[in-house]
Amino acid sequence: MNDPYPNLVPRLRVPSRGFMILAISIALFGGSLILYGASLGFGFIGYDENTVLLGHPNLYNQSSLLDGVREILVGYFPREEPLLVRDLSWLLDARLFGFTNPAGYHLGNVLLNATNVVLLFLFLLHATRSLAFAGLTAALYSTLAIHVEPVCWVMGRKDVLAAFFTYLALLTQSLALGQLRRGRRRVLLVMVFLLCPLAVLAKFSAIVLVLLLAVHRIFAPFLAGTRGPKDPLDLRSRGHELIGLLPHLVTTLGIYLWYQRILAAFQIIGERGPTPLSLQHLKTLALLVPLSLGRTLAHIGSAAEHSISYLRPNVALPLTPAEIGIIVAMIAASSIGLVVVLRYRKDLAFYFFGFFIFMLPYFNVEYIGLWVADRYAYLSSFCVMALLSALAIDAWRSPRPYLRRLSAVAFLALACFGGYGVAVGQTHQQAFRNAHSFWAYERGLPQPSLLAFESDAKTILQDAAKAEPGSQARQQALQQATRVAEEGIRYYRSLPWKPAPGYLSRDRAHTAELYSVLGLVAALAGSPIEQRLAFHRAAYQMMPNQYTALMLAQALLDLAKREPASEQLARESLRYFYQYLRYASSDPLRRSGLRGLLRQYTDPFPALVDDARRIAEESSL
Repeated sequence: MNDPYPNLVPRLRVPSRGFMILAISIALFGGSLILYGASLGFGFIGYDENTVLLGHPNLYNQSSLLDGVREILVGYFPREEPLLVRDLSWLLDARLFGFTNPAGYHLGNVLLNATNVVLLFLFLLHATRSLAFAGLTAALYSTLAIHVEPVCWVMGRKDVLAAFFTYLALLTQSLALGQLRRGRRRVLLVMVFLLCPLAVLAKFSAIVLVLLLAVHRIFAPFLAGTRGPKDPLDLRSRGHELIGLLPHLVTTLGIYLWYQRILAAFQIIGERGPTPLSLQHLKTLALLVPLSLGRTLAHIGSAAEHSISYLRPNVALPLTPAEIGIIVAMIAASSIGLVVVLRYRKDLAFYFFGFFIFMLPYFNVEYIGLWVADRYAYLSSFCVMALLSALAIDAWRSPRPYLRRLSAVAFLALACFGGYGVAVGQTHQQAFRNAHSFWAYERGLPQPSLLAFESDAKTILQDAAKAEPGSQARQQALQQATRVAEEGIRYYRSLPWKPAPGYLSRDRAHTAELYSVLGLVAALAGSPIEQRLAFHRAAYQMMPNQYTALMLAQALLDLAKREPASEQLARESLRYFYQYLRYASSDPLRRSGLRGLLRQYTDPFPALVDDARRIAEESSL
């Protein structure tokens, strides 16, 4: 077999070059640590941590490490996010620093991010043999403000961890393709095979890794420069390399089918929108996929006004002229880029296709409802930086004087872009200090999401619940929670919503929970229970889901227990509680306590015993 990387190993053994590689690696790692060092003192922001992490002491806070490992790998299934590798990393953080101590989780994210920058540098260096290109791309990648969310948010662990295995797999495969000794090559390829499921079990979107590895194998000679950028593709000669990925594909497909069944059981997919091949959904994809890609590119470049949950794109909001322009521009740019990289610049094709491959899991083919998120760009952003770096270096190396002069402007622009990203990123990091600072920041954005109002109101409500009854602190917190909830409801009503039949409206769900917050405020304030009940009825009517069903069931039961006790109200409460069970019984942890909750009905209302028994049987309690 011909070596696609001739003379690479001898060149890397030159002391001066080896010293430069080491120095750049240390600088990238240290610089990344410095950029995100402040996050080690941050807390939780109260979005998903309470349910996914802190809500599962059975996974991360066992009496021994072995018990935790056993519960993660064997005992606790099904669960909404069975990301085994991520869970094991959290378990290690909890054992070393304490289950409720955020410092350990933040430290893990910061270290993984710094390692990822170095792995990216080493992969690009080995794949292209260009120290300047690899160093510039990795440096730019490390400065992107869009990375603040996955690094500074505890829940971003799955993004940085999946990226670790992805970059390590690419580096290992690059080493394997350049390895002449069959024994060493076989060992490296086995390592690549093992890294694929590890990446997927860190974050489900890494199912595209096998596709990325295939594209890398096709274009590896062009990356290395052993084939010219205009040379024709010789897929036949790369066929044996692609066939070698069949075990990776089979393993990935098995994990996908396993994980898909769990997501369906928890209504994450399958009940949120039309089927993937329906004409309605295909039309939605044709419009919102290019829009989401364009918005992602804009967020990578703008480094400002980042959000954890963007209001747009949204199936229930009409497209603005600016968004239509983004759609047209993205389709045109993608088409032109496809022609250019396949005909003239095959050395850049891997980065071009890599961007779309990384974004593929977020296309909402199976409708989820989130179209754009900063964390989605953690991996794909390196492809954009690689394309920009390559074009700038090509201009610098050009024999044409005007291109060399233009390259100076390009390098200056990239330097300014990196510095701007660092500055904005440092400012944006401060929002992640705690829940209060974060949701205040989110609500202050020009286009805040309804999630921001809901989460901020719930955070303030938690403060009220902790304060002494009747104290001024409780009264002030209740007034503030009411103000935020009412502001969110008014904001929802002010938006130009359009009918979106068949699609779950996340914004409507967030607004419904604002009514639930008002009901909980009424309970803490000692308001008449009828007022509390009215808010919970409004919430359930707006969005029937497990949370609003449970809140309404509890309010009805409390009213039913008043003198004189009302069996009719208790029976109505039980019907709503049954709606809650449809969702909650999928989770073993919650299911274990549901039979006890049914006793709330049977103890004061013996006539409901038969109904409660039937519900328990139907819910497999």
